[in-house]
Amino acid sequence: MGEPIAGNPTQYMLEKAFEAARLDWRFLTFEVPALDFEGALRGARIFGFHGIMLAPPHRSNVIPYLQEIGEAARISGQVNCIKQTKGAYFGYNTEGRALRQLLEQTGAVKGLQVAIIGSGRIARAIAAELAIVGASEIRFLCRRPEKIEELTKTLVDQTPLTSCLAEELAADSLFAIDNVQVLINATPVGPNQPNEHLPLDFDGLEKHTIVADVAFNPPHTHLMKQAQACGCRTVDGLTLLIEQAALAFEIWTGASADRQAMREAVEEFLVL
Repeated sequence: MGEPIAGNPTQYMLEKAFEAARLDWRFLTFEVPALDFEGALRGARIFGFHGIMLAPPHRSNVIPYLQEIGEAARISGQVNCIKQTKGAYFGYNTEGRALRQLLEQTGAVKGLQVAIIGSGRIARAIAAELAIVGASEIRFLCRRPEKIEELTKTLVDQTPLTSCLAEELAADSLFAIDNVQVLINATPVGPNQPNEHLPLDFDGLEKHTIVADVAFNPPHTHLMKQAQACGCRTVDGLTLLIEQAALAFEIWTGASADRQAMREAVEEFLVL
């Protein structure tokens, strides 16, 4: 459910995942304006949907309708996945969890210093997840630091995080990357602005830094290319898209998701 949702590969990807798991399930897409959201939730409960994937603008609006909510979703105020059990709605955020699990494939997240570019819904979800599992420091680099100040205080108060700062990312100067072990772009720069680059000074980027980008179309963004040129390990947006959908699949079904089948589906959909 969301508005708008045209051009999103999630339906095709998840239907291929159901097919690979030999489940007679369907994933339906509904364009739901904010004014109709409460009624849509009632309808989903009446029809007995196993789960719901939420797109903007509903990810924060859904919280009052949930009977239970995951910790990262609660702290960030962002719910993108709902499971329905006996008429009760359980809310999760799989975006932050997906990135955390992908980062953990390269080593523990606990104690890491993290820089997140952006202050929107994905930045918030990722920050909450990484703070909960033990990142030591999170820095938000964004155009309007005041937008994220409340969350920075919440993260320090309610998670093991010891330091959380919001710093201005000016468009007319380059931001030096230093003392960062994980760098994450959680902004739209990449898919829709191919000629626009993040105002970052890559000279301070070290090989041990893990660099992630949420932009998935195309997945080979300027940031990914710069990071790879510096010898950094990377997590691209396409892999992240697949992982967060796979986690939703597993929450709903209790079965393992075929991530390779999902990758092939989304690459076919996006003609990559």
